[in-house]
Amino acid sequence: MRGKGGTKRAPRTFSPSLAGACLRYATMDRLRFGRQIDQASRAAMQEGGRRHRRFQAELVQGGDLIAVEQVIKDDALGVSGRMDAVRWFNGRPQVIEFKTVDGERFAWIRQHGPLVAHVAQLALYLALTHYEQGVLVVESRASDEHLEFVVSRHQEWENWLLARIRLSEEAAREHRLPAREVSLNCLSCDRWQRCFTDQAAREAAVAEHPGWEPEPPLPGGSGDAIEAMGQGRIS
Repeated sequence: MRGKGGTKRAPRTFSPSLAGACLRYATMDRLRFGRQIDQASRAAMQEGGRRHRRFQAELVQGGDLIAVEQVIKDDALGVSGRMDAVRWFNGRPQVIEFKTVDGERFAWIRQHGPLVAHVAQLALYLALTHYEQGVLVVESRASDEHLEFVVSRHQEWENWLLARIRLSEEAAREHRLPAREVSLNCLSCDRWQRCFTDQAAREAAVAEHPGWEPEPPLPGGSGDAIEAMGQGRIS
């Protein structure tokens, strides 16, 4: 992307919300590529923001809170963002990350466990703060139900995340896009036009490769780093 006078603009910092995203998408974000967001997606984002603020207000009332919207920054990695909340738990700081999803995705998470993108963001917070544990809270926008997952620090996860961030930083600095990482995620991507000529091409590519397989592969699954807590409000 070019600024006034035709000069290239400096890449954005890496947002923690991109930690589990396609590497190409993360680089497009750093290079300020536009997004095609439809009305339904905008409405979902607005509703998610409202629920997010309500959740934080409940945390404030509950006590043992260290901070909400805690700034986190790592100049060496070029990472900058805000953690939803940090509280004291069993004498140690614990990061809390809140996400909202639609009813269909909530049902999937209940059956299969949390989304890689959600866990990756929380895992990055733990890596940068060196806190040992966080809680991912996922709320259904359809039913107001909650699922909670404890996420512990995990060295393989952190190595994978930090390597991906560095690859994105290098690509953004060189103003180039990494190779596509085709998966079902492409069907809900708001920058898919940068990767496919039309919807038919996108659907055909996804049909051939529905699973996400980043290089290096996501290490070891998540079973040894994530524990399901069940349903209900965080306690």
